[in-house]
This record gives sequence, structure tokens and C-alpha cells, in this order.
Amino acid sequence: MVSECTACGYLAYPPRLLCPGCGGSSWRPRPAGAGVATEVTVRRPVFERRQLPSGEWVEEEPTRLGAVSTEGGVRIIARLEAGIEAGGRVALVRRDGVAVAVEGS
Repeated sequence: MVSECTACGYLAYPPRLLCPGCGGSSWRPRPAGAGVATEVTVRRPVFERRQLPSGEWVEEEPTRLGAVSTEGGVRIIARLEAGIEAGGRVALVRRDGVAVAVEGS
């Protein structure tokens, strides 16, 4: 979801207090929509395994991240599913409170 100014239609992500377009302070949520992955990077963990305070061990996996330019002009940093490369069309979905780019339009 992105924020849309109710006065002028300016789209913002992350949400802002005041609209840079008109100075308004009234926003409504709007789906981010589809876009294009413009940059792709992989965050690799320092250690492949780490121990939680409870004593359990957790396997750390690399995380694919990318910048997605949406059709509305908003740029969002999102996790990328496997197979998505720079220039690929994606749709943004929300999984466990995190933006994830999946293949599609």
C-alpha cells in the first residue's frame, strides 16, 4: 500500500505527514500496483547459523532485495522472489507484513 494525498493525488511511500505537492495532511491508502524491478541485490548473512537467546540455532538464508518502480511513480524496496531480475515486470504483495515482489504485471 502507498499513501495518496486526498487533495492533489500525490503518491508517497513511506507515508508522510504533509504532502510535498500541495502541503495537505489528509491521506488515503491505495494499492501500490505493478511495476518494474530496477535494481537487484542479495543480502548475505555474516554467519550461516546463529543462536537465539532461547538456545535454539537458526539457519540464516540470503535475502534478495530490489528497488521496484511502480506505475504510479513510487519507488519501493521489496523482497524479491527467486527468478526476478532487473528489468522484470513484478506485482507487489504483502506477506507477513513485508512487501514482496512476485513475477507478474
